[in-house]
Amino acid sequence: MPCKGICARHKALKPKSGQRYIIGQKRCQVCQIFIKWEGLWCPCCGYRLRTRPRSRKYKIQFNEKVIKNLLTNVR
Repeated sequence: MPCKGICARHKALKPKSGQRYIIGQKRCQVCQIFIKWEGLWCPCCGYRLRTRPRSRKYKIQFNEKVIKNLLTNVR
């Protein structure tokens, strides 16, 4: 299904830190946009949203932050 433009209402601004996935933003590969959305599926086209980075460098950063957050929540 093509993009219907509904996702433009949920468009997320780029954070100063540049770490979109860590703060909870998700990317739709069909609509080619980062959105702030709680669900796993794009509200516009219905495709699954990407919640993790693809490149190795950013995967490592993401995993370090997730592990750090888990350890601080356990204590």
